[in-house]
Order: sequence, then C-alpha cells, then structure tokens
Amino acid sequence: MREVFSYHTVFSQGFAILTFLFGSIVGSFLNVCIYRIPRKKSLVWPPSACPSCGHMIKWYENIPVLSWVFLRGRCSTCRSPISVQYPLVELTTGFLFFLSYLKWGLSYDLPFVLCYLALLIVISGIDITHQIVPHTLTIPGVLCGLAYNWISPERSILLSFAGFCLGAGILLIAIIVFFLVTKKIGMGGGDVMLFGMIGSYLGPSSLAPVLFIASLGGISFFLIMRLSGRRRIAETITKDDIRGDEEDLERVIYFGPFLALGGAIMLFADNNLFIQWVLGWL
Repeated sequence: MREVFSYHTVFSQGFAILTFLFGSIVGSFLNVCIYRIPRKKSLVWPPSACPSCGHMIKWYENIPVLSWVFLRGRCSTCRSPISVQYPLVELTTGFLFFLSYLKWGLSYDLPFVLCYLALLIVISGIDITHQIVPHTLTIPGVLCGLAYNWISPERSILLSFAGFCLGAGILLIAIIVFFLVTKKIGMGGGDVMLFGMIGSYLGPSSLAPVLFIASLGGISFFLIMRLSGRRRIAETITKDDIRGDEEDLERVIYFGPFLALGGAIMLFADNNLFIQWVLGWL
C-alpha cells in the first residue's frame, strides 16, 4: 500500500508540474491575444514578430519566461525592450493552472476553470493597455459559465443565470446612478458583462466578496498612484477622449483587472470563510 501510494504521489506531483508548464505555454498565447485582439488582428497569422523591427521571433526566442530572461528583456535583433508583461502573464497563468490542478485534479471542472482563468487574464491585460473589455471575450465566457454549471451535478444553471443577471445588473445600476449624479460615465458596458461572466461561473453568493475585493483593489491602486504623483492610465486614452476638465484624465482608471482579481480569488476561496475573515478585520 505504501508503494502504491508513493507512485500515486509522484504521479500527482509530476502532473502538477506539467500543469504549470502547460499554463506558462498557454500564457504565451494569451500574450498574443492581449496584443492582437484589441487591434483586430488574426491570432494565428502572421507569426509573432518584434513590433519595432519586424524580426520574426524564432521558436527558441519564444520559450515562456526563459527566453525573456536570456534575451535580458530585449529583441535579439534591434535590442528594443520587451515588456515585462510577457513573463508576468506566463508565470501568472502557469501558477493559476497549477493551483487549479491542486484543487480540482483531473476532473470535468478543470477545463472550465482553466478557460475562466485564461479569459480573466486576457481581459485584464487588454483593459490595462486599452481600457476596453471586449464583448468577444465576455459573451463566450458567460456561455461557458452557464455550460459549466449546467453539466455539473453539484451546481445549478439557474443559480448561474441568476449570478449573471445579478452581476451585470449591479454594475449597470451603479453606472446609471453615477451618471445621474455626476453626468459622467464611470464604467463601461464591458465591465458590466465581465461582472456578469464572473457571476455565471461563481453564482450570486460570490458577487459581494468579488465586488469587495475589486473595490478595495481599485481604491488602493488609485490612492497609490495619486500619492506617488503618477498617472497610470490606458495607453490609448488621451485628453481628447475625456469629457470635462483636464483633471478627468487623472481620474481614469480601469476596473476590469480588479474585478478579475476578485473573480480569481473567489474561485479558490470559500465564501463563508472569506466573509468571516473580513468581518474579523472590521
């Protein structure tokens, strides 16, 4: 029995490592999605190339994380800097896939969970760089969340649909109220669909903790940027895109990544334990 258990443990640990490696490879593809989807480019053609000099990236220059380290974060041809986003996305994806395997193992849950996490990563990356949350990602995400809860004997598609409606409805009402009070639009329809997608996966009971984490993260980010004197906004937003006074440019922040952060945390966390932990700090 000990020998069998030992073999099982070694197999499980080995598969967990393979899951991390697989996740880092998927993360490399997610970087392609982050770059190309908002630019409406094909995800499969042409092959990846340096945006500065057009150098076609060879296979050994595209090894997750390691290639960036060996190249010292620069193109091998023109030496233009390669954003640290690339290894960070690869490491994050690998780590989240690793955690997913530890929690769900080789079950029917795993592919749905991995799809959910991959969508959250891509949406966050696009929102940070372009301040948009594409419906081409959130709508398939909602359908995937509904399908996940439909086929799972431990879940309910009705609760999944309720989570979508409640999540999207909460942010939609918040946008309307904010507009009536300030005559400005604080969030976009992409954030509405993103929160609805999270609700379709996690159900209505997780929405309050997700919103708490997202709000806390967004407020902390805003305060840090203000105190440091920096203005970190999406690269495609200019003063011409902002209505009102010039100070509005400083108030533009992205909420999608913080919703995604909350959605990822509550995927792994227990609702009741999380609420108890929060109440213990209050």
